[in-house]
Amino acid sequence: MPKDLDRAQYVSFTSFKRDGGAISLPVWVVPFEGGYAFTTDPDAFKVKRIRNNPRVTLRVCGARGGVKPGVVEHQGRAEYVDADTAARVNRAIKRKYWFAYRVLIAPSNLWSKLRGGSGTAGHAAIKVTLDNP
Repeated sequence: MPKDLDRAQYVSFTSFKRDGGAISLPVWVVPFEGGYAFTTDPDAFKVKRIRNNPRVTLRVCGARGGVKPGVVEHQGRAEYVDADTAARVNRAIKRKYWFAYRVLIAPSNLWSKLRGGSGTAGHAAIKVTLDNP
């Protein structure tokens, strides 16, 4: 497993549209079952893109998604995981990003509960298995 991704605070997740156009977004990522995983909203466009084309790339980036020149690009295949696996990914995210999670995600979950929702914002997950770990 690449050390740069293991230590990264943010990773640029790039998925591809049907026409081949690349869309990159910064995500919190954790090592997970021989690959890397992150949480997302089940209705996010990245979920739809990986269902059409599982080919993705990961690169270490900043909080706003900026990638410095010379950063290694890791290629792999992404999959949308089931609810039980997503819950385990969410727990791993909570452990790695404990402070930021409490500041950014927990209030969103509370707001969701207050509005009558499930209280689990972003409670879906994507797992990426690298081609050449």
